[in-house]
Amino acid sequence: MPSAAFFVDECVARLIVDGLRLRGFDAIDAKDVCRGDNDERVLALAAAAGRVIITHDWGFGELTFRQRLPASGIIILSLYALSAGTREKYAIDRICGVAETCLSQLTIIEPGRIRQRPLPDSR
Repeated sequence: MPSAAFFVDECVARLIVDGLRLRGFDAIDAKDVCRGDNDERVLALAAAAGRVIITHDWGFGELTFRQRLPASGIIILSLYALSAGTREKYAIDRICGVAETCLSQLTIIEPGRIRQRPLPDSR
């Protein structure tokens, strides 16, 4: 059974949410629960629920590293070099691959590589 639960930011395609759910992951789409909220609110909701954020927005890394806001984990998808048809499947496959290791990590998924860095202790 998948280990991480996800909170998928509004900027991420619904196909990724649906793909993760089809693979057995618990994935909440921000469009369904907090449409239009700012990044700080999205981060707070995800952290309170113990969910890893999936986003394209590098601002979440800024919030956790510079402002020391708490997060359960962040996955940034930096996949603009891939075509739209390829991007979603690539993202789903790579997210599934890091599901066991993404808690308390900033994970950056790019074409051809994945980088992980522990989140700072924000307490």
